[in-house]
Amino acid sequence: MSGPPVRWDAIVVGGGPGGSTAAWQLARAGARTLVLDAAVFPRVKICAGWVTPAALADVELDPEKYPLTIQPFTACALGFDGAMHRTEWRRAASYGILRREFDHYLLERAAATGADVRCGVRVQDVAVTPDGVRVTTERGHFEAPVVIGAGGHRCPVARALGEISEREEVVVAQESETLLPPDHAGTLARFLDAPELYLEPDLRGYSWYFPKGGWVNIGIGITGGGDGSLPRRRDALLAALRASGRLPADLAIAPFKGHAYVVRRQAPRRLTGPRFCLVGDAAGLARDLSGEGIGPAIRSGRLAARAVLDFLRTGAAFDGYARAIVALYGRGEPGWLGRRIAQLPDTVNRAVVKLVLGSDVARRRVVFDSIFGMKETPA
Repeated sequence: MSGPPVRWDAIVVGGGPGGSTAAWQLARAGARTLVLDAAVFPRVKICAGWVTPAALADVELDPEKYPLTIQPFTACALGFDGAMHRTEWRRAASYGILRREFDHYLLERAAATGADVRCGVRVQDVAVTPDGVRVTTERGHFEAPVVIGAGGHRCPVARALGEISEREEVVVAQESETLLPPDHAGTLARFLDAPELYLEPDLRGYSWYFPKGGWVNIGIGITGGGDGSLPRRRDALLAALRASGRLPADLAIAPFKGHAYVVRRQAPRRLTGPRFCLVGDAAGLARDLSGEGIGPAIRSGRLAARAVLDFLRTGAAFDGYARAIVALYGRGEPGWLGRRIAQLPDTVNRAVVKLVLGSDVARRRVVFDSIFGMKETPA
């Protein structure tokens, strides 16, 4: 005879960096934690794979002991309007990883800590009940007092409970990640010491050339991709990389794949409710302008786990979690200055960008510290 159904303390929907970090922290504290993800890990995750030292500190990961692909960077180049600007640091300011490895590593660690990880389980519905939350999947129902939505841009928890607005600003992107044959790795060595970012002429996004441990990731992301310009911009990037020698003519690259995410610019999602909270891309936490989302996912996962543990122990509401997210990443609505900048002519905005990129101090403080979050401190 089978026993009574398991009563979970918390259900995490989504096994990416935010969800796995939350599950790891919850299980480590003794909470009975269930993780559900529609994918089977290791899975391909479309992402340039840029992580900061702060993000690695938040997952308590020493880059020198990480057993999989990781490349430290002490430099980064920014290109705009025909000029390249290189910034250098005395020690590693960022790292390149492969998302299918990194995400699987974090999820396996959560499982090893005690979380019940179930992959290949697609969530169909999420509903608040009198005693908690019911998560309906193709393999049955699961219930817990609280659920964490960590399922990315289209997270079912966010869609059921997060009050998503039609005004959200979505970034669409395409990218290709290719393992370099040994002969090409040697030929391209002069290009493989630092990532390169290229701002689009109309400032609607940027493209990248991102080396990491014998791999190269290239891609482009723009806002308002519904105009159909993304393929044209991608082809222009490929042509420029071929012409510069960064992609030799005889190097066959992996097919491009697409994805989308929400930037925290306008129409923010509802982050919490009486029985749920959202983390990472499910909460729309990708950084404005840069689209960097791994760091915010991990940080919000830690904070969400802390909030859930407080809820389970004392019944504390999730308001503190929402305040912490706003303090870190803003309200998501453009302020007075942001609205005025949006009204400036393109020629003025281009001149401002040139001025910022031309100054080493401004690049460090505005671009890398603020836009890419390299100055965060661990939670």
